[in-house]
Amino acid sequence: MNNHFPVLPNSNVSDRVNQAILTGMELQPENRPQSVSEWLQLLVPQNSTDDLSSECGIDYRRLRDLLAAGEWEKADQETANKMLAVIGKTEWWDVYREDIEIFPCTDLRTIDRLWVKYSNGRFGFSVQKRIWQSVGGQPGVEIDYDIFEKLGDMLGWRRKNGEWLSYQELTFSPKAPLGHLPNVGFGDCWVGGGRRRYFLYFFSRIETYEM
Repeated sequence: MNNHFPVLPNSNVSDRVNQAILTGMELQPENRPQSVSEWLQLLVPQNSTDDLSSECGIDYRRLRDLLAAGEWEKADQETANKMLAVIGKTEWWDVYREDIEIFPCTDLRTIDRLWVKYSNGRFGFSVQKRIWQSVGGQPGVEIDYDIFEKLGDMLGWRRKNGEWLSYQELTFSPKAPLGHLPNVGFGDCWVGGGRRRYFLYFFSRIETYEM
């Protein structure tokens, strides 16, 4: 009698988590991780080479670990929370131009670097900035509605009928369009002209840092 049944991947978790689970369930003991720490290394690789610098004393280790594990939605929420902590606010509704204009370069670079690295170049603020520039965005120049719509289309933040997606409708997967993440409050909080101004301030800030 054959007691070995194939274990199918769970589509609700990341490929890295699936692989860690399957490795931990290997039939032959010698093929399994030999300790909890060894198994955790498969689950969330610890990379001491990541630069997690912050001008504000912010701890970016959880963001790094979520990104390394492919937990894209949790990583996006962690990014939003850390950025609010840098600004000293608790809600994105309460973020103003002056908050964005003084956002520390070191922290912005750290967040962007982590997203770019662990998405293999698909996600990150610098990726979004290049797309913004490709559709005509310029630092310090008010984003007209045509550019605004093109940006939303390129990032996959709009439906084909032109409506903007809610946060719950975003694609938290490497299969999402280039630059789709992070979203960090761009969606539900910033509508109409307010959203366009926010894009302008934020991407102009990234341009200032030459990211």
